[in-house]
Amino acid sequence: MLEMMMVIKTNPLLPKMKWNKAISGGSMAVAGMLQLLLTATLIHVASGKVTVQITNLIGYNNVMTIECRSLDDDLGQHILSYGQSIGWKFKPNFSKTTLFYCNARWKADVMLHVDFHAYEYMRDHYGCGSDCRWLFTINGVYAYDSKQDSWDFRFSWYS
Repeated sequence: MLEMMMVIKTNPLLPKMKWNKAISGGSMAVAGMLQLLLTATLIHVASGKVTVQITNLIGYNNVMTIECRSLDDDLGQHILSYGQSIGWKFKPNFSKTTLFYCNARWKADVMLHVDFHAYEYMRDHYGCGSDCRWLFTINGVYAYDSKQDSWDFRFSWYS
């Protein structure tokens, strides 16, 4: 059985900020914070939970409608304004066949849409790992690649 948590938030975290310089002065506070962050990350990975986050960055006046589901769970329809995200957490099933598929649409001059797999175990277990993020832009859909610290173009919009 999948554990689900639905979150809609504004002002999502976009690509991770890179550290430009090494920490100087041996700051105990910074070292403590980094240790806490590492511990939290290890606990998250050890729990086996995956987080999927989808963010609307199509444009300031463009609202996106998205519906996602798996074979077991229907996450419903959600309307995201610019900068809003929807996310959920779950544990992949034992048989390694977990799949969440989504339909997203928005109106430009015509109604545009894309159908895609937001999470597919065989693709994402070694791809995005436990943090799968998607950005929807006017040009199409991008997935975050944590290994390369970059956003990769994945899908175009269809009319």
